Amino acid sequence: MTERIAVLFCHGGSFNKETWDPIVQRVLASSLLERVPVEVLRLDWTYHGSKHNFDEPGEVYYLDDDKDLPRVKHACNEWTVWAPEELHAFVQSIRAEDEALGRKTRLVGVGHSMGAASIMKVEMAYPGTFEGIVGFEPICNSEMGPKIGKILSTKMVTNTLARESEWDSWDDVLRYHNTSKAFHRWNEESKEAYLKGGIVKTPDGMFRLACLPSQEAALYCHSIMTLGVEDHARMGCKMVYAHGGSTMLFSAKLTKTIADALPDQVFLSPAIIGRTHMMVVEDPESCAERIIKAFELFPVFRS
Repeated sequence: MTERIAVLFCHGGSFNKETWDPIVQRVLASSLLERVPVEVLRLDWTYHGSKHNFDEPGEVYYLDDDKDLPRVKHACNEWTVWAPEELHAFVQSIRAEDEALGRKTRLVGVGHSMGAASIMKVEMAYPGTFEGIVGFEPICNSEMGPKIGKILSTKMVTNTLARESEWDSWDDVLRYHNTSKAFHRWNEESKEAYLKGGIVKTPDGMFRLACLPSQEAALYCHSIMTLGVEDHARMGCKMVYAHGGSTMLFSAKLTKTIADALPDQVFLSPAIIGRTHMMVVEDPESCAERIIKAFELFPVFRS
């Protein structure tokens, strides 16, 4: 039986599998992976990238009929259920292929935001699925109370719904993403990679965001998951958390309590200074470094 190590990259909300390109290139160029070759696997979540669906934009409504409190009713509200299910199905397809080929795949998971949380939920439900996990700010364990959470959710939904999502030409696409304040912190390579998978040319010749603003906004209309020490203890592998030093969506303090309780299993990387929750598109160099450092802790890279 042949054996391979495969690193599965799972993107965050509104992104796509191509967004990982600058990070993947740097990770593959590391001396560690020169010694221990890996294959790279990626997937697009439903409503993202190659799995875009323009027929289900969702429905905008307002909390308490207050126009200052927009929300979106859409299947994306329930991503904490369907994204882990999609990921588990993807893993099962790998296992079926392994069986047909007489091969064993040792999976390592790397995820950002909803992608990281989905990897964690699969590993907690099916321990041993992964040989190690690197999570860039999984959407869980925030210290925000309901009041602050409501304010932040409202801001994110409002800003997302106001975003342009359709252009007449590729030049217009580039002009918008090069001048919009929303993208001014992004690394240029990361922006190019995101656009490669995140813009769809439609039959009428227009260029549209693969993940519609309403679909992205719907992702923010849910409660943040709480995954405590007992949940982490169910995982059958080591996990390394990575986070931005300027984030508003991750609690290093809460995560440290989990890492302290499970010192041989859960690890917290130093903050990436000056970076936000969007660190994977702001600083691919530092993110790649965090991934490589994490890999050094995983037994699969030591054998």
